[in-house]
Amino acid sequence: MKEEFALFLDESGSPKPNPQDNTPYFAMGGIIVKRSDESIIKSSVDAFKQRWNIPLNCPLHGSEIRSKKKKFAWLGKLSSEQHTKFLEDLTQVIISNPILVHACVISRQGYLNRYLNQYGQETWEMMKSAFSILVERSAKYANSQNGTIMVYYEKIGKKEDRLIEKYFHELRSTGHPFNPENANKYSPISAEHLSQLLRGIEGKSKERTELQLADLCLFPVARSKDKPDDRAFLALKNNQLIVDSYLQSEQIRSLGIKYYCFDD
Repeated sequence: MKEEFALFLDESGSPKPNPQDNTPYFAMGGIIVKRSDESIIKSSVDAFKQRWNIPLNCPLHGSEIRSKKKKFAWLGKLSSEQHTKFLEDLTQVIISNPILVHACVISRQGYLNRYLNQYGQETWEMMKSAFSILVERSAKYANSQNGTIMVYYEKIGKKEDRLIEKYFHELRSTGHPFNPENANKYSPISAEHLSQLLRGIEGKSKERTELQLADLCLFPVARSKDKPDDRAFLALKNNQLIVDSYLQSEQIRSLGIKYYCFDD
């Protein structure tokens, strides 16, 4: 029997290719997990919430935790020692779980430099590029493990949800949307093969535990080009939770985390 995997994905930054946007990147990514490990992850995160008196239905929003605002404003009232203890406990929960982090990180300026003059207002939103790259590479990883993969995303709104599902179904029916000549060096897989590997796509609320971990893991990966020494990123990297850790050097180019439109 084939192993069943699930990709839980999140996004960071705006996908609009707006020259006025100061955010240096747009990223889409998250965690790949085995179906058999989902209950382990939920139990671990629920235990963490109970230790810190966080309601079980309260999502761990990375932006709220970092800014100490909204449902995590109480973090600002902790002593420095207690706040550090909270972050260390959260990090330990993440790195102790059976997850694999994958992502596509796009340089906003690099994307504009490459495509805006050529396509103008017809330039794709960065989400289509990031989603297509991430999902295809996640499918390749599942295939390398003799498995198939299901995709879960956080529901945002009807328009946005329809768009991301449209990208998914196009990927299954026609394959990757990139120039074949340029894409061949990344060993793309056919639409027919993708349709066999990708079981389906479904939107979930942020209360889904794995989507919370996807949120927490994506941010440090998205910043890793500018901040490779970020503690959270190093915790993922040093504990071999980045997908690249499980790939041969020659596989990283076509299966690993994609840093897209960066000069180097």
